[in-house]
Amino acid sequence: MKKTALVSLLIVLLGSTMSCSDKSEHDVIGIWLLTTRTSDLPFDVNQDGVFNTNLVSEIDCNKTETLTFETNGTVSSGNEFSNPLKYYKEEATNVYRINSDCNTEGIISFASEFEITEEDTIKISDRVYVLSGNTLTTVYENSVNIYNEDFTEVIETKDLKLIYTKQ
Repeated sequence: MKKTALVSLLIVLLGSTMSCSDKSEHDVIGIWLLTTRTSDLPFDVNQDGVFNTNLVSEIDCNKTETLTFETNGTVSSGNEFSNPLKYYKEEATNVYRINSDCNTEGIISFASEFEITEEDTIKISDRVYVLSGNTLTTVYENSVNIYNEDFTEVIETKDLKLIYTKQ
């Protein structure tokens, strides 16, 4: 009985050690910069005459949002943009617009543990990120509320896709 318990303990300890070494050698380890924030709708927030689905190119509030994955199984964000964007559709033109406030005091950060659930799938809390080469992608389904022009009702929802690129 004691021998079985000892063998079980050794298996658990070995498994824990292997998980740690897997993380230390995994491609996700390092710093990832947010390069794409899209809801698949074209916007011209910076009013340069070019409509773009990538809000990182359109909003100058924060160009340095990062995720940092450590070999000890932790992940932290830096310079996360926390100011709410207000999406709406102009009734007369059917053009989508965004109201944004570039208050840089709204920058937040977080730290958490991450889990490698498959070779190309990373889980942070309940959020799934897919690793493909040097990009890491997550999708927030139906998280973008598009309002009517006077912001009295949500007229549609869109997914929000975030893509990070390894630095």
